[in-house]
Amino acid sequence: MRSTLSGLIDTDLATFLESPVMIILGTGEEGMPEIGRGLGAAVQEDGTALQVIVSAWQWPGTVANARMNGRIAATFARPADYVTYQVKGRVDLVAPPTPALRACAMRYATRISAALAELGLAPERTAPWRSDRDLVALRIRPEQVFVQTPGPRAGSLVAERRG
Repeated sequence: MRSTLSGLIDTDLATFLESPVMIILGTGEEGMPEIGRGLGAAVQEDGTALQVIVSAWQWPGTVANARMNGRIAATFARPADYVTYQVKGRVDLVAPPTPALRACAMRYATRISAALAELGLAPERTAPWRSDRDLVALRIRPEQVFVQTPGPRAGSLVAERRG
């Protein structure tokens, strides 16, 4: 049974996406793939929008592709056990982060650093993944959500927008 949000992202999935998970963003233009890392996420608009904060300085190709064609696959993987979900959709807004989203990014940076340190990765080693230079927020409108956790359910559809 889905928890109480009206969009594709229910409350349980929202809690996961907003937790200290690795955020990998896949975009592309004319068959040229580009990846980037997110610096935190916030589920909004009752689960119909997902904001992911990105360093445009560090991941300029990802941000350019989001602006150009909007297609994106955002993968969220918990490093302790590899529980993973992928949200596919369209970016419909690229903008400077609000103060609340900037605070979300800073909390995320602290929390993911601690989570990775517990797994033996020193914070100075993962610091390049947490750049807060030239932050932008990508507002994603989810179209599909997949389980990507290794195992028999990997690749299975969790939710899909109809119509």
